[in-house]
Amino acid sequence: MNARLVDFLADPNDGGDLRLHIFEGDENAVRAGALINPQSGRWYPIKDAIPSLFADALREDDAAFIATFGAALNAALQEENCAEVNSENTSSDDEADLQRINTERAARDEQAEDYDRMLAIKMLDIFERPVYRRVMAAVPNGLVLEAGCGTGRFTSLFAESAGELISVDMSRDSLLRNRARHVGKTACAVHWIQADLTHLPLKDGIFSAIAHVGVYEHIPSRDLRQQFLQHAKRVMAEDGTLLLSAYRYNGLTKYFEKEGEHDGGIPFFRFTEEELRGEVEPYFSIEHFRENLGIYMSMIVAKKL
Repeated sequence: MNARLVDFLADPNDGGDLRLHIFEGDENAVRAGALINPQSGRWYPIKDAIPSLFADALREDDAAFIATFGAALNAALQEENCAEVNSENTSSDDEADLQRINTERAARDEQAEDYDRMLAIKMLDIFERPVYRRVMAAVPNGLVLEAGCGTGRFTSLFAESAGELISVDMSRDSLLRNRARHVGKTACAVHWIQADLTHLPLKDGIFSAIAHVGVYEHIPSRDLRQQFLQHAKRVMAEDGTLLLSAYRYNGLTKYFEKEGEHDGGIPFFRFTEEELRGEVEPYFSIEHFRENLGIYMSMIVAKKL
């Protein structure tokens, strides 16, 4: 992690500012550390050079991190006049939300190694990649958010037209594979964050574009999808562009299940044009709707309302 990333971060619980404390590495390459909100006393770990910024209800177990860096963490908290932590489990007590995200996190981690080998994914790339490239080429060069980056299927493509790219995903294994594929190899600086898209740990109004492709259909309810769109609108600049694609339910895809779970418990939902428009239009003005992108997907290009 580069210390510059802190300029873009906000506490996922209350939107407050975060301060960086480095335990291993330096400002150009923070390998381990903590991000502390001095107003609330909340802290977030940096592990394997990737910050983990989950809202309280979705937080992972930090016991192993505390066991390794507890002394340094407590010293940093003291410096910020915040309460110290102990070695107990600091994960959330909200079992319903935690179970939901833990199931998908575990499945994403387990499948990360095999994801890019899937034949269906490679076939979709043939249709999606040139279309996404054209959309992004029309976006002014600036700060871009890749909301749901996975193992990096499109990270290099979005980096082509970005001044700087922030790639977010809930799966640590996917992020590690993404970083290994792209670090030092992209046209712009890329920052990786572990977080949930329904609680984006990012400042307001900073992104010239948000790319959210092949992910929206996996957010497990309409309420949570609306929560993501609210965050996307919040972090987007006034003239920003949203690129969103999702599973379609029309034509050949009407022979598939409309909703259910993929292997490992990853939820999915297939959208009719009316359903997808109906969810996006309260937050964004749709400029282009491509109902059939490679049979399997639909695509929206939209502006902030």
